[in-house]
Amino acid sequence: MTNVRDILTKYWGYTSFKPMQEKIINSVINGKDTVALLPTGGGKSLCFQIPAIAMDGICIVVSPLVALMGDQVNALKERGIKALKITGGISFDELNTLLDNALYGNYKFLYLSPERLQQEIVQNYIKQMNVNLIAVDEAHCISQWGNDFRPAYKNITLLREIHPLVPIIALTATATPEVLEDTISELKMELPAIFKNSFVRENLSYQVFKEEDKLYKTEQLLKANKGSAIVYVRSRKNSIEISEQLNSLGISATFYHGGISAKEKAQKLQSWRSGTFSTMVATNAFGMGIDHPNVRYVIHLQIPESLESYFQEAGRAGRDGEYAAAVLLYNAYDKKYVYQQFVESLPTASDLKKIYRVLNNYFQIPYGEGEFTKHNFGFSEFCKTYNLNTMLAYNALNSLDRLGIIQLSQEFGRKSFVQFLISSEEVLTYFEKDVTVSVIGKTILRIYGGIFEMATAINLDIIVSKTGQSIETIIAVLKKMERDQVVEMALQITDATLTFLVPREDDKTINVISREVEALNRKKTAQVNSVLNYIANTKTCRSVQLVSYFGETTASKCGICSVCKAKSSKLSKKEMQQIANQILIQLEGGDLNSREISEKLTFAETDILKILRLLMDAEKIKINPRNQYYLN
Repeated sequence: MTNVRDILTKYWGYTSFKPMQEKIINSVINGKDTVALLPTGGGKSLCFQIPAIAMDGICIVVSPLVALMGDQVNALKERGIKALKITGGISFDELNTLLDNALYGNYKFLYLSPERLQQEIVQNYIKQMNVNLIAVDEAHCISQWGNDFRPAYKNITLLREIHPLVPIIALTATATPEVLEDTISELKMELPAIFKNSFVRENLSYQVFKEEDKLYKTEQLLKANKGSAIVYVRSRKNSIEISEQLNSLGISATFYHGGISAKEKAQKLQSWRSGTFSTMVATNAFGMGIDHPNVRYVIHLQIPESLESYFQEAGRAGRDGEYAAAVLLYNAYDKKYVYQQFVESLPTASDLKKIYRVLNNYFQIPYGEGEFTKHNFGFSEFCKTYNLNTMLAYNALNSLDRLGIIQLSQEFGRKSFVQFLISSEEVLTYFEKDVTVSVIGKTILRIYGGIFEMATAINLDIIVSKTGQSIETIIAVLKKMERDQVVEMALQITDATLTFLVPREDDKTINVISREVEALNRKKTAQVNSVLNYIANTKTCRSVQLVSYFGETTASKCGICSVCKAKSSKLSKKEMQQIANQILIQLEGGDLNSREISEKLTFAETDILKILRLLMDAEKIKINPRNQYYLN
C-alpha cells in the first residue's frame, strides 16, 4: 500500500488535500463503509480514486452520469491510471472483451451504470474480480426521496451480496437528512463513517431579484464581470437566442446544450475555459464534471425545478475562493410557468398506463414479450399518431425511464441542427443543378429564418409534410449538401433509442410501481414549492435558507446575499428624501421607466426601486400601461 499523499502528488500534482478528503480516504482504507457528503467542488472523486489506487485490486464505480463517467475515465487514463467504462449501446462481444480486460488486465477502475448490474454476465465477472472498493457516485439516486431517484440503483446491493467484506463509499453533493438516512439504509451500509462538510460557501453571494427585463439586468452584471460566467436557461432554443443577444451587446458568449455533438461540446468548453468566450449560456446539460475556478457569476434566467439542482449549479461559481455571485432572476410569469411545467404536467399512474400501453402498441410488442428489445424512437411522430399532449407524454416517458420500465438513450429530446455556410445567392445557384435539392432546400429556407446566421433546429417530419418527399430522400439531400460544403449539420434521425426493460404486461406493469409514482409526484411538488418559498422569503439570509434545506441548522448570516445586503443598507430619512426629490425632478421632464430613471441618477438601482414604490404608495406618482412612471 502506497502513502496517500504520495499518490496525490504523483498523479494529481497536489501537495495537500481539501478539507475532509484525507479523513474520508483513511476511513475507506481502514475498511469502513463511508459516506462523503461534500458540496459541489469539494473533490469527491479523489475520495474513492486515491484509496482504490493505494490498495490491491479493482474499484467498481457505479454512476448514473454517462458523460461524467467518460470524463473521469479519460482523466484517469491521461494520468497513466488504467480505467474503463461499460455503458449502453455496445454489443455482447464488446461487453465480453471489456469485462475480460477488467478481470485480467490489471485495471484499477471499472465504471458501470446501475442498469448494467442487472446483467448476469456482468455479475458473474465481478464475482471473479479482486474488488477493493465499491464507489457509489450520486448516491442519493438510490433514495426514492432523492432529487434524481433511479430504481436501477437498488441493483447496487447485488455488489454487497457478491463481495460482502468490501467497503462501500457513497458520495453525493445534495442530500437532505431524510435522503441521507434512506441512502444508508438502501445501500445496506454497516455503521458507516459519515463525513459531512459544511455547505456554507463564505465567498458566494446568493442573490434573487424580480426583474421584468432580465436581459438588461444580465447585461449590467456581465459588463462588470472580470472573470467567466455561466447563464442557465431552460431550453436549447433560449441558449442560442440569449447567446446571440449577449454578443450583440458586446459580451462574448457561446451556447451549450444537450443537442450539440460531443466534439462541439469539447470545443465550446475549451473556448470558455481559455477565455475566448467570457460567458457560457447553457441548459442544465452543462455542469457534469465542469471544474473552472474563475467563475464569478452563475445567473439563472428561469426558476429551477428544485433547490438541489439550483444549489449544485450555483455552486459552480467562486471555486477559487474569491468573491462570486449566484443570481436568480425571475418575473411573475416564471413562477406560474415552473408550476405548470413541473407540477401540473406530472403523469399519474393512470397516465402512465395509457402511455405504456400505446407505446407497446406503437412498436407492436406482444403481451408477455419485449424484454430488452431495442427500437429507434421518434417522439414527435409517436405523439402525433396517438394525439398525445407532448408535455405530459414527455414527462411520462421520463418517469417510465426513471422507474426502470424502459430505458431511453442519451439523445432523447435532441433535434437536428442545420446552418447554411454560403450566401443566399450562391445557395440559389446551387439549387439550379437539381430539382429535388431545390424543392427541399427552398422549403427549409422558407420555414426557418436565421438559418444562414446560426445553427437552427429543424423538424424533419415538417419538411416531409411540406415537400411530399420521403424522410430517406430528405436525409440524402441534406448529406449531399453537407458533402458539397453548402451546409453544416448535426443530424438526429430519431429522437432516441428506446429499450423495454420488462416484458409487456400493460396495467400490471404500472400497478407494481403505482405507489412509487405517487410518492415521486409528491416529492416533485414539494421541491417546486421549496424553490418558490426560497424566492418569496426576503427575511432570512439566502445562504442560511439553502443550507438549512440540507439539514445544516447552525449556519450564521452570510452578510453578502441580497437579503443581508438589503438589511444592512437601510437608507436614512435624509437619503430617502434626497432620492425622492431627484426622481420627481426627472419626472417633471416627462414619463420614464425605472431603467431610464436609474440611468439618469447616480444612486443604487435597488434604492431607486424602493423609493419608487414608496412614492407610488404615497400617490405622488403613478405608472402607465407602458411601465412608465408619471407625476400624479
